[in-house]
Amino acid sequence: MRPGLRTRAISPLAVVTMCIAALLAPAPAHAAWAGSLVCTHTNPQIRETSGLSRSTYKRNVLFLHNDSGDSARFFAVSRDCVTLATINIRGVSARDWEDMSSGPNHTLWFGDIGDNGQRRATISVVRVKEPKTLVSKTINGTTFELAYPDGAHNAESMMIRPKTGRLYVVTKSKTAGAIYRAPKVLDPNNVNVMTRIDDAQRGMSGADFARKGGRFVIRGYEGVWIYEKMFAEPVRVAVPRGHTFGEAVTWSRNGRAIILGGEGVGTGIWKLVEY
Repeated sequence: MRPGLRTRAISPLAVVTMCIAALLAPAPAHAAWAGSLVCTHTNPQIRETSGLSRSTYKRNVLFLHNDSGDSARFFAVSRDCVTLATINIRGVSARDWEDMSSGPNHTLWFGDIGDNGQRRATISVVRVKEPKTLVSKTINGTTFELAYPDGAHNAESMMIRPKTGRLYVVTKSKTAGAIYRAPKVLDPNNVNVMTRIDDAQRGMSGADFARKGGRFVIRGYEGVWIYEKMFAEPVRVAVPRGHTFGEAVTWSRNGRAIILGGEGVGTGIWKLVEY
């Protein structure tokens, strides 16, 4: 003890009081989420929703596409599941589209990233300009080839940072997945090699960044994992009761709800609302 310093004894009662206060103190609270069905599709062409994204314009419009087996097209739907337009993309392939995301400058991105047999040397993404007027038509698209640095993987999750346009792919595995980041600028004329940056949960089937900030979500079949930022520890939220199977996910425009899509004709759109 340094000279001149004086200690003050703490009584046993005070120690007990402080311990009880620590035990009774409220733990840091996570936000609560409530789930519900929004609407049900009646369009028989929407049979296996695999990707879902919000409009980049200020309107209550969602875009979605089917899983493998469909052509290079997507659907614009209202928040009550009315199909507003069917949009075909000229000059691009749709080998195994698994996810989509909205990006900066009113762009929409489609991930041709499925590879169940893990045999593809490259995967690809397609970028289009979101139509401001929603009528059925054919538009042009640009394809970018991507490659993993460590061999082929199956993936069903792709997300784009809304402000920078940086692209991420989350691989799907029965054991553990991983998050890969594409180069900052994609080259349409050469293969763009991605970088593995983090682990992910197993069996992930969709992902999306919130419109503002670095918050993002990765979903599986029974739950969603919400990250406040890259490399943060995620919070798991169960999918709504009744949403039995689905792969698609996106954030609402205001970032307070997570929108989920189901698979099968007559399935619908669900939401998880933060409160």
